[in-house]
Amino acid sequence: MKKVKRFDIPMNQVIDTGPSEIVEKFLDVSEIENEKSHSLVRIDINMIEYPLFTKSTSKKKNQIIRYFFNRSKEAYIQVNPTSGDYIPGELEERVFIALLKIMRDKRYHNTFYTTISEILTSMGIAQESFKGFYGRISKALIRLSQTSYTFKNSLYSNKIKGIIEEQINTNIMNIHMISLKQAQESEKELFTDRRIKEVIKVSISEHFYDNIIRKGYLVYDSQLLLSMDNPITRALYMLINKLRFNRMYIKVLSINLIKRIPLSENIQKIGRTIKVIEKSCQELKKMNLIADYTVIKNSKWIESEFEFYFNESHNELKQSYFYDDKNHFDNLLITHTDSGVDLPNDGNKHFEAVKAETVDRIPTNEKLEEILKILPSKARELKTLPKVIKDGIRQYGFEHIKLVSEYIKVQKVSNIRSYMIQALSKGWAEDYIQQKKKSTTPKASNENLKLENLELEVPKSLENELEIEKFLGRITLEEKEKIEKEAYKDYIKMCGVEGKIQKMAFTAAKDKIVKDYLEKNLNKYTAEEAKKDKIPLETSIVDEIEISNKINTTHTSINNYIQEIEIIEPKIDTIQVAKKEIKDNLEINTADMAKNIEIKKIYKNMSMFQLDILDILEGENIKEVNKIIRLLGITKFFEGELGNLHVILEYNEDEESLIKIKPLK
Repeated sequence: MKKVKRFDIPMNQVIDTGPSEIVEKFLDVSEIENEKSHSLVRIDINMIEYPLFTKSTSKKKNQIIRYFFNRSKEAYIQVNPTSGDYIPGELEERVFIALLKIMRDKRYHNTFYTTISEILTSMGIAQESFKGFYGRISKALIRLSQTSYTFKNSLYSNKIKGIIEEQINTNIMNIHMISLKQAQESEKELFTDRRIKEVIKVSISEHFYDNIIRKGYLVYDSQLLLSMDNPITRALYMLINKLRFNRMYIKVLSINLIKRIPLSENIQKIGRTIKVIEKSCQELKKMNLIADYTVIKNSKWIESEFEFYFNESHNELKQSYFYDDKNHFDNLLITHTDSGVDLPNDGNKHFEAVKAETVDRIPTNEKLEEILKILPSKARELKTLPKVIKDGIRQYGFEHIKLVSEYIKVQKVSNIRSYMIQALSKGWAEDYIQQKKKSTTPKASNENLKLENLELEVPKSLENELEIEKFLGRITLEEKEKIEKEAYKDYIKMCGVEGKIQKMAFTAAKDKIVKDYLEKNLNKYTAEEAKKDKIPLETSIVDEIEISNKINTTHTSINNYIQEIEIIEPKIDTIQVAKKEIKDNLEINTADMAKNIEIKKIYKNMSMFQLDILDILEGENIKEVNKIIRLLGITKFFEGELGNLHVILEYNEDEESLIKIKPLK
């Protein structure tokens, strides 16, 4: 691991600007049960990743803080308080979490009404203590609405699936304090309780709201967050939950945590800062929010690391939060209409946009009925099947579940529910779905394509793929499971070690691994099949015109590199030349790519990234390759030599990852 040198750690910079002072800090992010379900809140990714609420207990009036995310200062966040005020801190963060819960209760409308009493109740403040908090909550609301944030090349937007590459100036929310005299006609009903003297109209700013109603958020229990008296513990919990995704182990540089929370970066006092983080780790362990942790000092405190350990119950809880919240939100989308809503700017236009984007994944009773019509009639007798179907629609989409249901009906299985769960999780219906999609794809015109007398050679990879697909389509479920087990054994033998990483990689890319295994062993299985059925082996014969169409439109994959082969109206006297040129070009390009590779790609998870590396480095020293794979699981970065290759690997979760391999000169 690269050592962190003293001069690599940026120090705070204070610039005197007269009535205001700006503190600049570098945050090298690129380097670096029913009651419970009602308290779930969606928190925007930007609020988890970035220090929008300071943890400092020594705030100053008119202090502007700017956080940089690269050395060129091209990406940063600037927090600007209103004149004569402070930037938002721990109280404002608690108030905002409470407002997110209220917004959820108000059906996720962008604009909603609340009272200070309702905010205090959501914060978990005892009613007898309300009086002492009214003034503080009012000030916190004003501070939240008046503080502005400048995002330059740093604001994440799920709508564009990435960082907005321009300067965005925004606040977190807008508020309007309304008395009975100021209320419009449509708002007067909010004062039916005579004890209410003032209501608060809240509008969450569009950039944050858009992430909350799409997929730019993580789900947390607001009661749990607000029960944490220490804001550092709360920030640490949200951050490591985001960093780990669903992994049981992560290792993070201490300096990375210090910068993201953020805490004091003073190098002389860094040991003391690490002790502060360790205290929060102890609190998280007592609350059973982490299984365990360790602190690795290395040679200096500045190079220290934190290791966090989790168990399956943590993943189950995280998943239950996600699904409970998703069920609630999907029900809102299903029942949402524009009629009967008098409040302006209430988020309806956002709901309509999200509903249009996600309509295929919203499980309605109509969709459930359509699926049940496809399945065998006895499916209606299974009381637990509707839940499986609805969860499947949410995860895979309605059209995918329809095709899987057709496949199940063709298979004539006895245990429909169990088979559907297995077919979805293990991808048993993938071959059927691909064939179905191919059959509905318009074929290219072939009126001018005459191949009666041509000896055009079908690429071997395409021929093998067709043969494997046909074989998988006709074997039984038991035979499929047997082949999967044998493919797994072969995969582990190739890796040279069996561990968590290998198991995850196999699960993530099982279809590809099984097909690669069958490509090497198909003759053995077809021979067994023929012997068992006492029928002659089926010869793979494909219609010549259909093959020519496939060649014209198919991308042939060679060692994970894609090259398009296009043949248009070949003539008899030039076909042999064309065949030779295609063959030569494929061989030359494949050889070149094997020596010089650069892939920039967004991966669903670390396992997919590691699997691509295993494929690309096939043939190299397997022990060394596995060392690299294991190291990547911890550091997410590797640079070094492997045989006669120079290898650079960098994994970035939800962002572009890099695989770069060059021959040594």
